[in-house]
Amino acid sequence: MKKKKIIAANFKMNKTHIEVREYLKSFFKKLKEFSSTGETYDFNDNAEIVFAPSFTALNEAYNIIEENLEFSNIVKLASQNIYCEASGAYTGEISIDMIKAFNCSYAIIGHSERRWIFNESEELIAKKISAVLNYNKKIETDTRNARDKNAEKEKRSVKSAAISPILCVGENLEIRKSGKAFDFVAAQLNSALTGYTKELNGGTAQNKDMFRPIKTSKSINKHHEDSVNTNASDIDTDTDAGRLVIAYEPIWAIGTGASIEPEDGEKMHKFIYEYLTDNYSIENFSVIYGGSVTEKNINVLMEKAHIDGVLVGGASLDPQSFFNIYSFAVSK
Repeated sequence: MKKKKIIAANFKMNKTHIEVREYLKSFFKKLKEFSSTGETYDFNDNAEIVFAPSFTALNEAYNIIEENLEFSNIVKLASQNIYCEASGAYTGEISIDMIKAFNCSYAIIGHSERRWIFNESEELIAKKISAVLNYNKKIETDTRNARDKNAEKEKRSVKSAAISPILCVGENLEIRKSGKAFDFVAAQLNSALTGYTKELNGGTAQNKDMFRPIKTSKSINKHHEDSVNTNASDIDTDTDAGRLVIAYEPIWAIGTGASIEPEDGEKMHKFIYEYLTDNYSIENFSVIYGGSVTEKNINVLMEKAHIDGVLVGGASLDPQSFFNIYSFAVSK
């Protein structure tokens, strides 16, 4: 089974719940028309469409998605943020359990606007990644227990509760001009992922199996080929439900309309693949691009071997524009 592309819409601080309702109704109408055109496209295997509305619109988005269950395998919800604690006196924050109440499958963590506008530290981002992955570890344990008891209904329930973190990384223009973009992104990855390893594993060999630093000479191209072409029977679907997603977003390109040159984007995506492959043991991950993605550049971006999808900002606010991005992406 091919690795699914991820076509994600980040609405940021836009759209009321009423506007999100009308948007999704329009989008699903287009999706139904697209599915009935006779295109040779497998809706289950090719891509996932992910919507990240504001917190106030999650309930409305969840309801509309529930009304279109025929697309439940490909249309998912994401939270634009989560906090690292399960509950408590944290005014204005949102917990994993809160977003799971709306069946969110993804959580965006460390978006450049959270880092640069709201001064989120590398330490806090690492704690958020750890919180999600600890949550998934519990889900994995519950799933295993349910399997042992042959409780199929419970197994399906806990599997659907896993969260895939979308970890955002990327450099500003000054860093790119200095020639240190790769070092900067590597440092961001190391901070977020090493923090998780130390917190979750606690030095025990048992927990290090899932996500640990390693040294290997494995070819990056072979890793990408293996991850794309893995047979479905070889995938632990419970782990797959909580895979890691890295979103590379060159900060200097966001909202400017000045997207990175596709070849440069491919170089960074390949570097991220190489970094993760050579330094960590991760069962399943995707690397997607976010930086002024539009209808005009989606085709050339998706032609690149190591770009597994896109995180779309401004161009996702119009349902026709985002649908065009999706349809162009899955045609590749």
